[in-house]
Amino acid sequence: MELITVGKIGGTHHLKGALKFHSNVGDSVKNMIGTKVMVEYSGGLSELYTVKSIASFVGEIWMIEFLEITNKNQASVLSNGIIKARRDLIGITDDEYLLNDLLEMKVLDENNNFIGNVVKIFDTSAHEILEVESDKYEVMIPNIEEFIKNIDFQNREIIVSLIEGMLEEKK
Repeated sequence: MELITVGKIGGTHHLKGALKFHSNVGDSVKNMIGTKVMVEYSGGLSELYTVKSIASFVGEIWMIEFLEITNKNQASVLSNGIIKARRDLIGITDDEYLLNDLLEMKVLDENNNFIGNVVKIFDTSAHEILEVESDKYEVMIPNIEEFIKNIDFQNREIIVSLIEGMLEEKK
């Protein structure tokens, strides 16, 4: 079962171990109540936690409590941790994706030449822009059908068709 990043923990909120986190998936995080999620934290460690409650705080900031965390000291270990959950819990089907899913994917041209990896995604009023970098190239690719020909999540590859002048060699 594939896990997706649903948010990043900012810090603790009160003495009983509640945590503040920024949601990447809006209010879909409410679907996680009563389920297990994975928290990845410093040193590459990860652990499963049961979501006890989730409440909106401010904007995309939410409060989350885990059954296994009962005080501020336990909660502080999870600061800056990444919360991951199953796609189906968030309501994202197999034919849908989050922009975060594209980060770190390999980008290849239609001749299978490596261009780079997606390092950032910018949202503009018209569409998203994928920033792709490698040791040799850097390029900004609009996330539209004219340029993005195929996204292969299984192999973590994006096939693109670029027009002349888009691909710049680093200097």
